[in-house]
Amino acid sequence: MRLFHSSTLERILVGVSDFMALSLCFLAAFWMQFRSGMIPDLVNYEKELVDYLPLGGFLFFGWYLLFAMVGLYRSWLLESRTAQVLKVSRAILFGGILGVVALFGTEFVTKLAAGEHLGSGYVYGSRFAVIVGYIICAILTVNVFRMFLYLGLRSLLRKGYGANKLLVLGATDMGSHVVDELRKSPERGQQAVGFVDERYQVIEHECNGLPVLGKYADLPALVKQMHVKGIVIAHDSSSVQEILRVLVWLRDLPVHIYIVPELYNVVHGHFKANLVHGFELQELFAFNMPPWQVRVKRIIDIGFGTFLGICSLPVCLLAAIAIKLDDHGPIFYSQERVGLYGKPFKIRKFRTMRTDAEKFGAQWATKNDPRITRIGHFLRKTRIDELPQILSVLRGEMSMVGPRPERAVFIEQLRNEIPFYISRLKMKPGLTGWAQVRHHYDTSTEDVKIKLQYDMYYYENMSLMLDFQILVRTVYVVLTGKGAQ
Repeated sequence: MRLFHSSTLERILVGVSDFMALSLCFLAAFWMQFRSGMIPDLVNYEKELVDYLPLGGFLFFGWYLLFAMVGLYRSWLLESRTAQVLKVSRAILFGGILGVVALFGTEFVTKLAAGEHLGSGYVYGSRFAVIVGYIICAILTVNVFRMFLYLGLRSLLRKGYGANKLLVLGATDMGSHVVDELRKSPERGQQAVGFVDERYQVIEHECNGLPVLGKYADLPALVKQMHVKGIVIAHDSSSVQEILRVLVWLRDLPVHIYIVPELYNVVHGHFKANLVHGFELQELFAFNMPPWQVRVKRIIDIGFGTFLGICSLPVCLLAAIAIKLDDHGPIFYSQERVGLYGKPFKIRKFRTMRTDAEKFGAQWATKNDPRITRIGHFLRKTRIDELPQILSVLRGEMSMVGPRPERAVFIEQLRNEIPFYISRLKMKPGLTGWAQVRHHYDTSTEDVKIKLQYDMYYYENMSLMLDFQILVRTVYVVLTGKGAQ
């Protein structure tokens, strides 16, 4: 029986918990102001709670928006309860200060505009104690309600309901130790369901009471069949190259990747990691962009993509005419690319090369490539050739900002030559990106290695602010032609 499944229901329950806590605070503030007698000049038994429900609704909306913006509606099961309390308290304190400034600021501006005396007579002056009491009540009740909620969730997890499934890579003593540690802390919501080991054909098919399910090559199928949410690397080899080889199998899977401390020390400095609270594990390539920013990023993609598409229609029309007049060939170049988690999709670009450009197969473009047409040089230099990809952005196959979408033939080649190249598939490809504005078109494997460094920087620091910075820099690149060939 699966009573709840990790993040989705967890967020719903946390939202309900916050509603109950904030409702209690709203009732307390109403009672303190109009019924308690603590502030004699505010006592008014004629006031009814129903008259203040619109204000309550506005407050609830504001709190939910603030909590979502600071990341309070993500999963906290694997994180410190102290960290959650501090973050909730900080958010409420910030929201309270912001509310006080807004209330008194509005009155100040109103008095200033009316030419009234600015030193006294503020309506909210006598209510300051109520506002402070409301803020203190919110800090206490929201945290207490959340703590009781998580006690309940962890109690269910201890009984075996709703845990995320993990596979352990390495049917070894270290892997067996990881399983034992997970069994000791079922309240963390992580349950090992089996081992995967390269020695599958020559070792026993059971380890520490769990089945050995296959080799690393079987991981994609096992993750899909068993609905696995995470993988722990715990094999015997402490070779950096061996760990990198393992990660190549994992990077295009939609799972969390954990590594034991002994192995993390081997690869420390190669990539960013997050400590998993309560476990002797490090999570590799943790996605740190808050969920609310992910949703806002999609809204920006649709809004900005629509705006850019409409504004660029005259430019696209002129480009289409120029391509047709140049060599009478097709206007668009259509090709299959690999998107998020390896999902293929079709992109369209304005054609910048001769129609027989790949008669000898797929190959890198080079500096002063003779296959590029006369108008193609201009389209590439100004990045106008990329504009038709706006359709892919609107369809959700691409984002405005992300790594360049690559062809499957090059991905298969590069994943074997460049460690972590496949990690780019953890991100939705973009019309522009940090690598695109910092480096020129790929002309060799070395260029791809350089761009991968930029792509990984973007992944580890992904935020709306960084996206905005990239979009501004893209305008500069388009206007100057910097980096184009």
